[in-house]
Amino acid sequence: MKKLKPLRLGKSGKDNPLKVRRVKQVFSKLIPLCLVIAILISLAIFLTTLSGSTSVVNYIFSQSSLKSTSNRVNILLLGTAGGIHDGSNLTDTIMVASYNLKTNQVYLFSIPRDLWLPSLRSKANAVYEIGKLQNNGLGLAKTIMGNILGIPIHYGLRVDFRGFVQAIDAIDGIDIDVETPFDDYLYPIQGEENNLCGNESKEIDFNEDEAKKLNIEPGKRQVLILADGRIATDSAEEDKGIKYFSCRYEHIGFDKGKMKMSGAVALSYVRSRHGTNRQGSDFARSNRQQQVIEAVRNKILSLETLTNPQKIADLIKALGKSVDTDISVEDAVEFYKLSKKMEKTYNFVLDDSPKMNLPNNRKSLLVHPLSSDYGGAYVLISQDDDFSIIQEYVRKVLSGEITEYEATAAARVR
Repeated sequence: MKKLKPLRLGKSGKDNPLKVRRVKQVFSKLIPLCLVIAILISLAIFLTTLSGSTSVVNYIFSQSSLKSTSNRVNILLLGTAGGIHDGSNLTDTIMVASYNLKTNQVYLFSIPRDLWLPSLRSKANAVYEIGKLQNNGLGLAKTIMGNILGIPIHYGLRVDFRGFVQAIDAIDGIDIDVETPFDDYLYPIQGEENNLCGNESKEIDFNEDEAKKLNIEPGKRQVLILADGRIATDSAEEDKGIKYFSCRYEHIGFDKGKMKMSGAVALSYVRSRHGTNRQGSDFARSNRQQQVIEAVRNKILSLETLTNPQKIADLIKALGKSVDTDISVEDAVEFYKLSKKMEKTYNFVLDDSPKMNLPNNRKSLLVHPLSSDYGGAYVLISQDDDFSIIQEYVRKVLSGEITEYEATAAARVR
């Protein structure tokens, strides 16, 4: 692997210009909740300042009523890479925000993109793309994710990579206190995702003897041929494929302390999946995500932003085509009112980490099966095909039977 000088981001708060260009790629944790708030505030300010009449706004406030069930408004939040390359509609981030209209508290559930869905025979990250082929991306995603959690999904929002980076840049970045320093030696480099790194991809027709030696099925199949002529049949497995495609990755790092992050740097902070110092888990990424959500929310709701028409205009422009949503203008105004009342956000990650108070004495919601059983792909599966264990867990969280502290206690001691 070619050694690259690591990007070290820390107290100085200075961004490496080269790095800023490089980080614009598919991300794993988009932080869509903060962009919901950005959209809602932008629309509300637009209505109140440009309509020319307060009667329009008064009518909306008096007539509009958000959809809800049992005093909860549930919103599906999706993050995609965007662009025109393969996989641009795969959702690297899948979250459901449940807003309690009585307590003004938000419960945020993160669904792993690698969750296997038996009914579709695909991962959760492909649901929006499958639906989009039928002109029903949000609709299908809302139905499927609602069935997984056991709750109705009232609204949906999909934001792509460009919206995330540009929205944060539109508010002149955010301030983050990096609590745990870490390095990531396998951070994807923009534009290198299809680089074969000196290897060759070739279709070969294997006879029975050849296939038996490689432990594969006979017949035609696309394989990776290494520089020394060996055939790498395990290149599709993430943990194995990384060593064959090392040229696609670089080393980044974050130092402990306060720093100002641009949109691109904030993306790398929440997107990192192979961080040292125990920062490569879903639990750790969720904590970093929560930091950025709060930082963006606070920045957008600050007087510095709300009293600056240019920043509001930049936010609207940044979001532009990066958004797919079924939230109407009328409902957006109602969401804006809720955002001002929001008390606290509780974060819950649905993964294979140890959890307490699960039904039937289960130790985790999801398990990681053998990749060979799923065509070499890395997947997570529910311990119940009907997702009943997840549904019961979500019910207990929303009813207060499981607290955020209890949900993460077991994971913290790993």
